[in-house]
Amino acid sequence: MKSHIKIAALLLLTGMFSCKDNLEESPYSSLSKEVVFKDEDGLNQATIGVYHAYTAPDFGDISNRFSLTETGHRYATAGILGSGADPYYRFGHNATSPAFESVWSRFYKIIFRANVVIDNATRAVPGEEEEADPYIAEARVLRAYAYFNLVRFFGGVPLILKEINSLADEDLIFAPRATDVEVYDAIIADLIFAETRLPDSRGGAELGRVSAGTVKALLGKVYLQMAGKPLNRTENYQKAIDVFSQLVGPVNEEKYDFELLPDFTDVFSLDNERNREIVLSFGYFINSSQPNGNILPFNLFPSGLVNGDEQTNYGLLYSFYQLYEKTDQRRDFTLVPRYVFQGTARGNAQTGDSIIYNPTIGNYVIKRTNASFAHDDFKYGIAYGKLARVPRPAGAAVQGYSADMIEMRFPDVLLSLAEALNETGKSAEALPLVNRVRARAKATPYRAATVADMRAAIRKERRLELTGEFNTVFDIRRWGTLKEEIAAMSEDQIVDNILIPYTERLEIYPIPQSQIDANPNLRQNDGW
Repeated sequence: MKSHIKIAALLLLTGMFSCKDNLEESPYSSLSKEVVFKDEDGLNQATIGVYHAYTAPDFGDISNRFSLTETGHRYATAGILGSGADPYYRFGHNATSPAFESVWSRFYKIIFRANVVIDNATRAVPGEEEEADPYIAEARVLRAYAYFNLVRFFGGVPLILKEINSLADEDLIFAPRATDVEVYDAIIADLIFAETRLPDSRGGAELGRVSAGTVKALLGKVYLQMAGKPLNRTENYQKAIDVFSQLVGPVNEEKYDFELLPDFTDVFSLDNERNREIVLSFGYFINSSQPNGNILPFNLFPSGLVNGDEQTNYGLLYSFYQLYEKTDQRRDFTLVPRYVFQGTARGNAQTGDSIIYNPTIGNYVIKRTNASFAHDDFKYGIAYGKLARVPRPAGAAVQGYSADMIEMRFPDVLLSLAEALNETGKSAEALPLVNRVRARAKATPYRAATVADMRAAIRKERRLELTGEFNTVFDIRRWGTLKEEIAAMSEDQIVDNILIPYTERLEIYPIPQSQIDANPNLRQNDGW
């Protein structure tokens, strides 16, 4: 851990970024804190630097975070080119598996940068501390979201809430693990601080920055997570209701500038980014400081969907596709059952060929030749497609797509509120919230009556609406259904590997072994 903190500390002291419209960043040369925080403009630039830390060019960890949140369940399987999500989708990971180190490092870099803003904001506006509060609030929200991800991945982690100024700060550099509860308490404290210090919504050049609406949505989600496993603080269901209810309904949605867009696919259009359905997202711009962009279309789209060289390494079983009704707009946008091949000939396909998924053989088939596309030596799933289906910008790297990273949408608020209401016995109040999401998708409304029926409906709907959006594994852990998920899996969906049976240790990921080795005060999770 010490080596990573050394690097992060130096980056924090020198790597600040300027702000253009809609949070587009360009790099500054190295600047000292005294220069950066000399006035409010510098403070603003430093705050934008915290956002930038979520999208910095070391893009591989974004793909790893997708694997860790979206592949460990009954419907996950290999993609056309095999399973780049191995070993995580079959639970064969260990403490040295590389995804853990990459996501750990990303979130701590964000935390370190946020701490610099929080601890130095008042330098920029001496004697006018209230002027600094909105910037501190933004940094605390972004820090809270980083810790929210870390605690859901790894459980209790080192809680570093002050700026690291030098290598002499060994109490921070070698911080021990906090408990889960201590991490959640820090997250809540950050969000409550920010809730009253940010505008209700954002617009114009500030579109994309966190708002009071964003904070309330995140706070409700934190309470909902705490109400489930492993903490089982069921009193937090009511706290979640109290917060989420402030965002839902015509008056509240107008106040915080949220809505369900009429058309599901419009939510993900590049021409409509940061629309009113987006609660939290981070911008990806293909420019000189960010040449790599958003790697997910490259790693997830079926080969030839938009460019011809996509490296599809993740799929979903046909049984997941069958969960959707034929009328459901989400079905053929979340998944790609058929498409027209684009780009240079590949896998026996030519430009213009129709590629169709055949569930009987578990492969895509080229309609012109009836031959399997790319592979026929293993079964692979239907590719994921819930992103803007447009080619990458001219001159970009092969993985350089510009689609924003959507972290939370308003349907998550509606379904989370429905879940909290149902778990407190208010199924009748939960039902219209779920059906509102289904109505937008043109799916048949549910008629669930009992708490158990409504629980099943909500859990199914979260998968249909939110799959691929960094929720699935966290939901499974919160519900305590991982054992059921693994029991529902088959070795048929595992490429050249054996499915690992359920053990309790799989309920949480291991702390990266590199961090255990570097920090004598860290303790590994049980069983790892």
